[in-house]
Amino acid sequence: MFKGQNALITGGSRGIGLAIASKLALNGASITLLARNEELLQQSVNQLSTDHNQSHSYRSIDLLSLIKSETDVQNLRKSITPPTILINCAGITTHSLLHQTDQQLISDTINLNLTIAIILSQLFIKDMIRQKKLNPSILNISSILSYTDHVISGTSVYAASKAGLLGFTKSLSHELRDIIRVNALLPGLVKETDMGLKVKSDLEPISLDDVANKAIDILKDKSINGQCIRID
Repeated sequence: MFKGQNALITGGSRGIGLAIASKLALNGASITLLARNEELLQQSVNQLSTDHNQSHSYRSIDLLSLIKSETDVQNLRKSITPPTILINCAGITTHSLLHQTDQQLISDTINLNLTIAIILSQLFIKDMIRQKKLNPSILNISSILSYTDHVISGTSVYAASKAGLLGFTKSLSHELRDIIRVNALLPGLVKETDMGLKVKSDLEPISLDDVANKAIDILKDKSINGQCIRID
């Protein structure tokens, strides 16, 4: 299904990012994982299927460094295979009341959850346009907390950053219509993630497998563009 495709996945060493990477690899894609923990990245890459004779790689990087250093941005671009699929999944979860939240955490949450997705999309758009025949696609992982009636105390900064990701998705999909598809996936509470483990809510948790399967459905369906799709 995705044979010949190269997928770049942030936050790919665990959780939702790794679950999506695993599904894409099973369907033939070559995977590049980005995250900070090199040991965890090595373990994660080794878990990915190579049944289609594809190869996988990883890059250990603090994505927040891309905000401060143009050199780091260009070095990243040069060091990985240009993607046809970009999954912006890396993020920080917050679960403290706003007046008790450190200002640096507020900044880091918004930057990692939103600004990095913008920077990486900008960085690889030209490469993806050159591969138009392969149906290039950007998928931003947002959250059900970003714009629905579901609210949880202590998640205001997180929800704000994920809501910004939806605005970015809609606008960029319009800019790139008929060239690169851009969509967002809004999972509910996923029991295996940090948010799912730490936050108390009346929401029924969903599984990583549910989220990964929905992501694959969006990536393979050429008719889906500019959509913010919830799964809960």
